[in-house]
This record gives sequence, C-alpha cells and structure tokens, in this order.
Amino acid sequence: MKSLKFLSIIAISCCFSLSHGYAKETIYLISSSSAYDESYIPMIVKSFNNKGFNVSTQYLDQRLSDFGYVNTDRERAKNLVNALSNPQVKYLWFVRGGSGALNLLPILESKKEVIKKTSPKVLIGFSDVTVIHYFINNYIGWKSIHGTTAASGRVINASSNSDLSNQAISSRSANNALVQSKQSDESSLQTDAIEQIFSSINNGIKYQGLLPLNQSAHVSQLNGRLTGGNLTLVQTLFSTTYEKNWNNKVLLLEDVNVTYKQLDRLLHQLLFKKDFHPKAIVFGQFYPNKTNDGERLIYKQVIQSYADQTNIPVYYYPYFGHGKVNQPFILGENAKISCNKDSDYCSIVQNKM
Repeated sequence: MKSLKFLSIIAISCCFSLSHGYAKETIYLISSSSAYDESYIPMIVKSFNNKGFNVSTQYLDQRLSDFGYVNTDRERAKNLVNALSNPQVKYLWFVRGGSGALNLLPILESKKEVIKKTSPKVLIGFSDVTVIHYFINNYIGWKSIHGTTAASGRVINASSNSDLSNQAISSRSANNALVQSKQSDESSLQTDAIEQIFSSINNGIKYQGLLPLNQSAHVSQLNGRLTGGNLTLVQTLFSTTYEKNWNNKVLLLEDVNVTYKQLDRLLHQLLFKKDFHPKAIVFGQFYPNKTNDGERLIYKQVIQSYADQTNIPVYYYPYFGHGKVNQPFILGENAKISCNKDSDYCSIVQNKM
C-alpha cells in the first residue's frame, strides 16, 4: 500500500514538473481597428497577470486618425505585419474591434510571404477582426480564435483563482487533460473568457444546442472547415479581389446594431449570391442585448425565413457574437456538426489547435 502511495506521489510530481517547468507565456496586445479606451489597458494587463501570463504592449501605439482608427491605415498595417512576423510572438490578442481592418488587406497581402516565414501565431478576437482572421486563415494558412476581445468585461473581470500560463505551454499534462476534458456547455457559458479560450485552444470545443432550421440541416453528420465571423465584414469581402471560395465550408455569422429589416436585406443578398455553396451556416446572436422576447423572436424569424428558402443547412446558436455570451470557435479548423434523430438539437465539435 505504501509503495502505491509512493508511486502516486511520483506520478503527480512528474505531471507537475511537466506543466510547470517552462517559462511563462506572453500575451501580446494589439489593436488594428477603432480607437480604444487606454484606461482599460492596466486592467487588461492585471487580469492576464492574475492568470499567470506576462503581457506585452509593444504593439499598442494609438495615434488617433481622422476617422477614429487607432492610427493611419499604413501605420496600422505596418504594426500588424511586425507583430505577425515576430518569431517571439505566439498569442496576439486584439484589444477591440470596431471598423477599419478591411483597409489593411492590400498591405497585408503584399507582405504575406514575409509573414509565412515566421512561426504560426494564435490570433484572438472577433467583430472587425473577422477580416484579419480571414486573411490569416486563407492567405497564411494559420488557424485562429473567434473569441472575445481583450477590452471585454469577460477578460477584465476574469477570476484570478487559477494559473493558465503553463496550461498554454503544456496541454499534454495529464492533470490538465483530465480536468479540461470535462468541458461542457455549462462551463463554456462561464464569464471567464481567458480560461474558456485557452481551454478551446488546448482541448478543442464541443457545443450542444445548435437548432436546425431547415430540412437540409437534419443530417446525421457534416464536416467543413470553419470560417466567417461578423456578417457585415464577411459581406464586405464579396466580389473583391480578396474574396476566396466559401464552398464546402461551415460559415459562422453574427452581427450587432443591425435592425431585423436590414438583416432581412443582407440575408437576401446571401440568397441571391452566385456560386455560394457553404457546407452549412451557423447563425449566432443578432438581436440587441437590451431587448425583449418579441424582438428577439423577430430576429430569429428573419433567419428562419432565409433557412426556408435555401438548400444550405442552417443552424441557430445565439451563444456567440456581441452578446453576454461569446463562445470561442477555431477558425480554419475542421468543424463536425452531428444531429441525433432523438433530439431537437445538434452539436458542433472541433479538435484542439
């Protein structure tokens, strides 16, 4: 019995050493779109520090442009290229979205070979960052995280009761794998976005509760590489030189500050778009945060109306986007949607990065 206890202690010690025998990871903060509130930065840094991460602000150089961006188009693009081509950078977390990222595509495209030569980065953000995700996924070939920006309350108010920096380095730790493999929808709805996102990076995602909205969505299983993000940004890419093929991909769509009539118009554009054949579309939150059941259901009905007119499998999952809940997804990674005939809902699964 004593020998068993001794072996257990040895095993635990080995796991502990594996997960704690490395230098701490660094989160690099960046903002490439609208201006951000600089008073938030110390709170963001503190929140990451509380989780055991170092934080670098070397890519935060805000000099307000005439249009309210963090800098001029050229300076914002140059700053982003520098971060993407820096071999020391692993995690690049965007402070906020807003607008203006689309303007950076010409310079980013011209520097794609320089960026490809460096080590892959994990970009984290959403909203206006959709365009940057699209570039990284389609032109560079890296995967990225569609998840909350650093200035969100889900990051700033993240609890400080766990050290995640070593989890980020060594997801192979047996203890880590055992604890985090138990992720469920209940835990993924937590307000601690830092833990939620690193759990997704290290272990992948599995979300229940996708509601199929048309007959095409009632399939036992479908697979496709995940792409998309903010609907407005996705549509700004249409018919541009930077648009790639959407066919056979699983498309995420969410948006904010769009009326239900505007959404109806936007979805009719999707309906009429030529050569548009994604494997499936998963709609997130579109309704305002301060709303009532009637208004929320109107937005859902607009999406239902689109689903009724298309053969593309359409699912409704209002747990990602600009709402109180913003579940992370891995863009550029394969997504598997499965439906059980005994359930009204389907699930979506992605492997770890």
